[in-house]
Amino acid sequence: MKKNNIVAENYTKSKIILREIFRSVDFFCKVSKTGVESLSISFVNDKEMKEMNMKHLSHKGSTDIITFDYSEASDVSTLDGEIIICVDEAKRQAKTYQVNLTNELYRLIFHGMLHLTGYDDISTGKRKVMKAREDEILTLWNQYNLKKLK
Repeated sequence: MKKNNIVAENYTKSKIILREIFRSVDFFCKVSKTGVESLSISFVNDKEMKEMNMKHLSHKGSTDIITFDYSEASDVSTLDGEIIICVDEAKRQAKTYQVNLTNELYRLIFHGMLHLTGYDDISTGKRKVMKAREDEILTLWNQYNLKKLK
């Protein structure tokens, strides 16, 4: 499914409402004051993620998310990249952290977009900063959606 410069695809048997994925990208762009040059978000299963993780990162096993930044400029005010999310891993994490799958998927989408805007989680200090921003955006997103229900 495509909207403007954003493509979202679900390659799993899990039900994912793609129009809500577009809404979450729009929301992220508003709160982080970024635009979208090109963004692809794919939802895959463990098998596909294991293959991508080995092929692109030389890591064994599955992971929750892989992000590819395609921007050539140091300007992080526009998203230009690809986010691949493993729904099977998201399900396991949702169970571990006692949240619903939808909430965990939004967390991963926001996490990927933070990577595309220059955030990094390679060190403990950077991970804390990124996690705090991720939590902040997720909280704002949940508040925004609650207001829409009223």
